[in-house]
Amino acid sequence: MISTLGLFRPRDTPLHKAPAWFKVTLLVVTTMVVLVSSDAVTSIGIMCASLLLLASTMPPAKVTALTLLGTFVVGALSSALFMWRGDWWRAADVCADLIAIVSLALAVSSSTSMAAMLDFVATLARPLKAILPPDTIGLMFAIMLRALPEVAQIYAESRQAARARGLDRSLRAVIFPTTTRTVGFALDLGQAIHARGIGEEWDATDEVRSKREQRRAKKAAKTAQRLRGRSGSAPKRTTGTVAPPAAPGSRTTGAEMSREEAFDKLTAPRRDATAP
Repeated sequence: MISTLGLFRPRDTPLHKAPAWFKVTLLVVTTMVVLVSSDAVTSIGIMCASLLLLASTMPPAKVTALTLLGTFVVGALSSALFMWRGDWWRAADVCADLIAIVSLALAVSSSTSMAAMLDFVATLARPLKAILPPDTIGLMFAIMLRALPEVAQIYAESRQAARARGLDRSLRAVIFPTTTRTVGFALDLGQAIHARGIGEEWDATDEVRSKREQRRAKKAAKTAQRLRGRSGSAPKRTTGTVAPPAAPGSRTTGAEMSREEAFDKLTAPRRDATAP
């Protein structure tokens, strides 16, 4: 199934001339109709239409035949339970649904160039420009499609090398080289992208951060101005002054009287009363 990524061939067919958004929308709508519908006749009709549409794009014969054969085997295995129960119409519906979806996906893949698909992905990603630029999202999609066949090839080569050493049943002899070479491929690809300056022309995160800082600065300025207005209208606080010492015999409040003065005041009448 990885080899189906390179099905596109420049042709002069109606599906080649159609825009990418129309073909993707057709694929999505057809998939929803096929999954919702449980009528075998409808599913078989959609399958025939999808096969005719695939044939009209003139895809590579070998890859298309192998993909459809594998899809038919998977569909037959998926509908085996219904066939065992005797529900032949349900089994035909399940198999026809799978073949219809795969056939239409192959038709879209064989009639849409990678550049047109990336432009469509970038158009869909425009609402996310505050997080990432649309071109960067399109580049990520292209790198993902490019990495899938590369990883599959690395796995096949690692498996052949393990078989040549007599380690057919050793998972370590296959997984470790595959993982190491995959990481190396990712590092080389990242260095190539960085050397060409791809994705560094515009950084949406910096723009979002600057806008956020501007909003915070405005909010802080408004808060400071509000606090200044409150401090200007509030009454001035008087600083505490030390009260002068009270004269003998004068009344003082408890806050201005010390403990010794209060004791002397309480004991003074008793001394006067006992005096001769």
